[in-house]
Amino acid sequence: MSFSTVKMPVDLPVVKRGDAWVARAGDKELRLSNLDKVYFPEMGYTKGDLLGYYFNISPVMLPHLVDRPLTLKRMPEGIHGGFFYEKNAPKYKPEWIKTIPVASTNKKINYMTVSDAADMLWLANLGCIEFHPLHAKGLDQKHPTYAFFDLDPMHGAPWEQVRYVASLVYVVLEQLGLRSYPKTSGSTGIQIMVPLDGSHDFVEVRRFVGAVSTMVNQADKEATTLEWEVKKRPKAVYLDVNMNREGANIAAAYSVRPEPAASVSTPFSWDEIEDITPEDNTIVTIFERIERVGDLFEDVAQGPGQSLDAALEQLAPVLEAFKITGKERVVNR
Repeated sequence: MSFSTVKMPVDLPVVKRGDAWVARAGDKELRLSNLDKVYFPEMGYTKGDLLGYYFNISPVMLPHLVDRPLTLKRMPEGIHGGFFYEKNAPKYKPEWIKTIPVASTNKKINYMTVSDAADMLWLANLGCIEFHPLHAKGLDQKHPTYAFFDLDPMHGAPWEQVRYVASLVYVVLEQLGLRSYPKTSGSTGIQIMVPLDGSHDFVEVRRFVGAVSTMVNQADKEATTLEWEVKKRPKAVYLDVNMNREGANIAAAYSVRPEPAASVSTPFSWDEIEDITPEDNTIVTIFERIERVGDLFEDVAQGPGQSLDAALEQLAPVLEAFKITGKERVVNR
């Protein structure tokens, strides 16, 4: 097809109807627009390539999105154009796009969510390059389904340093008897997910993440920072505890990122920590990897989750020594 510049496992199932491209899935009909618009100019990838990617990745990615309120990062002019975040469902959405109402500060937000590949395509057609799910599912937004460690390199801290800090987090989590699952952010960072059993609220989760992050920071204060103010952070890996809060979100596993090569947020195994790089996996290369290793984040999406009770008990001396309450640094949503 003229709008495709790369070969996907399966072509985007569209037909030309007049001047528009139309896709059908059951009783859902989608009109797709501007499929030949270049979204990633360095590689020449088009909006059609982006939609083709999301159609093909949907069987693997959907479990990480279903029943979660979604914030969309929309970039209708491509990665070098402007962008905005959309939370509230627009009035023109089709009836079959489901919404999840979430109470926020003095208001209610009707987030969109997805159930199938057609839903994903409709959202991607809005110019949504990134899918950002909230940390909790459905109407219960008080109990996240995972805790996570967001490792963000500051002021040019190198990728090797991010991998090193991720390894420190892994050692602590192993000592606490907790399973953890890392993924590249698709940009410069790493996120480490700890699936939960739904029994913990955000305050408890932040206490846990804060205590582990404090231990990692104490182990190497040159490589890591917990400094809240950006201008005061050194050239180090920032451990962003505060992202574990109600209403916050991060790019989903397998979400495309607005990077020149169209890199993808990619789950990896701890055995790969010395070899993985953000540039390894893109909308073109990720499918060979999935064919080989499957979805390494399946447990994050489907469970089983874990209790933090035993870990919090072991971390009690750290929580007490550093006065970690879990209420620090929360901002209004």
